[in-house]
Amino acid sequence: MKDLSVQNVDMVYEIPKAASVHALENVSFDLEAGRLLTLLGPSGCGKTTLLNILAGFLAPTAGQVKLGGEVIKGPGQDRGMVFQHGALFEWLNVQDNVAFGPKMNGQNEGDYLGLGDDLLKTVGLQGFGDKAIYELSGGMQQRVALARCLANEPDVILMDEPLGALDALTREKMQGLILKLWQETGKTIVLVTHSVEEALYLGDRLFVMAPRPGRIERDYSLPFAEIGLSVEPRELKASPEFIEKREEILSLIWEMEEEIMGHIGEDG
Repeated sequence: MKDLSVQNVDMVYEIPKAASVHALENVSFDLEAGRLLTLLGPSGCGKTTLLNILAGFLAPTAGQVKLGGEVIKGPGQDRGMVFQHGALFEWLNVQDNVAFGPKMNGQNEGDYLGLGDDLLKTVGLQGFGDKAIYELSGGMQQRVALARCLANEPDVILMDEPLGALDALTREKMQGLILKLWQETGKTIVLVTHSVEEALYLGDRLFVMAPRPGRIERDYSLPFAEIGLSVEPRELKASPEFIEKREEILSLIWEMEEEIMGHIGEDG
């Protein structure tokens, strides 16, 4: 298991013939292996930019990110990504989507097909291996995306609004699946969301990020993810402790949004 370390990361986008965009400023934190971190904040606070830096898709303008003591210099098998829309291969069936990574890494057919069967059971899709992607609902497609990510055995799973396109009931079921996978695999998970309730429910650590430029405004360690492994979601989300923390964070983000709108009014 590998710890994640983010050290003084800045990200500035240089835009031709326009002002540069300072997306992140001096972001630093250490994340122990096996934690589930949720990133929350107003639009434009750099959540997805930070996730893309962790994935190695972007190189920071300053600072560095280390995984297990090694500097991240690009994408790697030790990090897996799950996107808002599954980004699945439509021309492959479910089984072949899940097995794609191990197959490309040279595993023999018996091993990667057996692994695919096991992972489909893990995400509740046993019996769907021969189905086409278009035959699946949005929630089922995200289950396939999770299984495909797990098939590469990453140390860190990065999730960019993975449940944002789902209806409320499916979203809550998928939240439970993420907690189950976190418990069973011991993987480090970093998840971006715009939902305060989702961030609270899933994150045993939660960052509220502030915009212009993006930075960590508040760092919470929370009990709800652990509690959620054994308590029904609605019961937990209706508890006084959960509601109190939800309202605190909502107020914090609302103040940020008001400040943003105030600046826009002044600029106008």
